[in-house]
Amino acid sequence: MFEQTYYEIRHRLGQSLIGLIPLGSVKNHGPHLPANATSLIASHYSLKVSESLQPYVFNIGEIPYGVEGIISLKPEVLNVLLTNILENLSKLGLKKIVLLNADPINDAFLKEFVSKKPIKDVELLQLNIWENYPDIQSLEGEPKGGSGGAYLTSQLLFIDRGLVREDRMKYADSSMGVEGNVSKARVEIGEIILSQTTRALIEKIEEFMRK
Repeated sequence: MFEQTYYEIRHRLGQSLIGLIPLGSVKNHGPHLPANATSLIASHYSLKVSESLQPYVFNIGEIPYGVEGIISLKPEVLNVLLTNILENLSKLGLKKIVLLNADPINDAFLKEFVSKKPIKDVELLQLNIWENYPDIQSLEGEPKGGSGGAYLTSQLLFIDRGLVREDRMKYADSSMGVEGNVSKARVEIGEIILSQTTRALIEKIEEFMRK
């Protein structure tokens, strides 16, 4: 978004009804996935949603650091950062903001942040991406928000197979911080998850837009 000129951005803002802030993290996802896997997922979904709902959704770009991880932000720092962003977006005319969260480690912080309503004239909606994943029969029992798990790995295999160290998947287990059975991950499953989850997120954001 911010590769555009100042005037192009102001024009887009004039058309937009919703600001979209994707949030991820940098943490251990096992020996087979990049540490910023959830940030990559947050960025992917935010791009797909904003493309589908253009020009009504303004994608701010992801905040790559969560409240825990290899590199993280203290909750009070993330609070100030988000509040500052909301203040700026409010001045630019955006009064509805979606916090698109890709990592369960951010969930409790974001719930508290939203409940405090930091900017009075700005409505907030928190959407946890993994809560919108479809039920996949072959992944029954697998944690949808699990670190380095089959749901996350399947999606990254489809988005960009080069991001996944497939030769290391056989070592990916709980001893290396992985939740669930990574051997169940498949490219075709990732495509299904991404397609259905994108539709679910779009529907919820459209509903928020109409309120």
